[in-house]
Amino acid sequence: MTRARLATAAPAALAATAALAALAALAATAAPAAANPADLFGFGARAQGMGGALTAGTDDAGANYYNPALLAGGDAIRIDVGYQLAQPLLSVDGHSQGVDTSRGLALGLAVPGRLAGARLAIGAGLFLPDQQLTRTRTLPSPQPRWALYDNRPQRLFLAANLAFELPGGVSVGGGIAYMSGMKGVVQLEGIVGFPDPASSQLVLDMDVDLKTIRYAQAGVAWQATPWLTLAASYRGGFRLVLDQTFRLSGDIGSPGAPPLVEDGFLHLRTVAQDLFQPMQVTAALHAQLTPRLALGFDLAWHRWSVFENPAANIDIELDIGDFNDLVNIPPQDPLPAPHFHDIAVPRLGVEWVARRTPRRVWRVRGGYTYEPSPAPEQSGATNYIDGDKHTLATGAGVELPGLGGVILRPVAIDVSLVTTFLPERSHRKLLAADPVGDYRARGMVIGGALSSRWRF
Repeated sequence: MTRARLATAAPAALAATAALAALAALAATAAPAAANPADLFGFGARAQGMGGALTAGTDDAGANYYNPALLAGGDAIRIDVGYQLAQPLLSVDGHSQGVDTSRGLALGLAVPGRLAGARLAIGAGLFLPDQQLTRTRTLPSPQPRWALYDNRPQRLFLAANLAFELPGGVSVGGGIAYMSGMKGVVQLEGIVGFPDPASSQLVLDMDVDLKTIRYAQAGVAWQATPWLTLAASYRGGFRLVLDQTFRLSGDIGSPGAPPLVEDGFLHLRTVAQDLFQPMQVTAALHAQLTPRLALGFDLAWHRWSVFENPAANIDIELDIGDFNDLVNIPPQDPLPAPHFHDIAVPRLGVEWVARRTPRRVWRVRGGYTYEPSPAPEQSGATNYIDGDKHTLATGAGVELPGLGGVILRPVAIDVSLVTTFLPERSHRKLLAADPVGDYRARGMVIGGALSSRWRF
């Protein structure tokens, strides 16, 4: 029996073919996984239009993402319904990398109540992609990939929260966001046809086990003065690990003839980090500077320093009887560390009441975010591409006093347009013999949202 661990596919033809079959079959059965495309593109049109600087200033169901504590601030049932999309346009040496579009429904709910005279609220937030609920892709370690965009846009975000209002203008809240990990097995048994593979007679069995993964989020807000709110929020980090196994066992030869190999087998297991979300801590303020002008500022810390190499580890066991000596499977080289580092992300947003009438309130918004790249220059064996991100946001909204005699409370319609620029970044390899070589990466992301906010 031959046994080895690989970071990429085995060179032996049989092992390589089996590895590809295993990965293709298991990718087709990938489980839904909850993560945060909102980390990249925001949650709701109002928040997008202000550059995401709403940790201390959201007054809608978007608090389910930005700061659960702010759910306790309302006395009406709040329902937000919207659609948002973002198109990454990312390239390496001028060639598009085909990063997926993120688009889908953004939904939020907040239901107020009272306990011992104090306000409380429960809430839920959901981003539901309209293409795939999840997308998994494992690439060879040397292949260039946009590490922060590759798999993250195609995810389902789901969170449930509870918030309380305390004396002194303080509110606290927290909740759980959900995702699913996957452990799957594909098993083939029977006769592997040789020299004619088409004569194989194999029975397929697939088994996928889902494991729910939860991570916490929490927040606190303090109404320091009638015009100033201070807040902080926490969002837990997580790793989505795909554990996939392929087993092929049986005889090798022609059906009806004595087998060349009796009771042979190939066992292949891949373990890869498919998605990573850093732990995030944010401090924020929201200031109502005048009756018409509000300003929000967030400063977030993202813990990228614990990011691990997402390339797949492949464990192979092969037994083909007397032919084992003809197969040479090299040992695995250790996966190089990616050496990501923690970053601080400032966000600034403004909201201006452009016009107010007895029947309408018109608002315009703007925002800016600077997110430095957590990834170093890719001068070694890894190629996890990223760049500094400058995001310019704009938005507008109109608030109606209600809809006839059916909905008596205000209804708001918001729209946003967001553009993220990633300036060109050169990656120069230390070794002239590097198989990938030097390259330049750049890009932009264009997005927008249309949301409606309802009060009952």
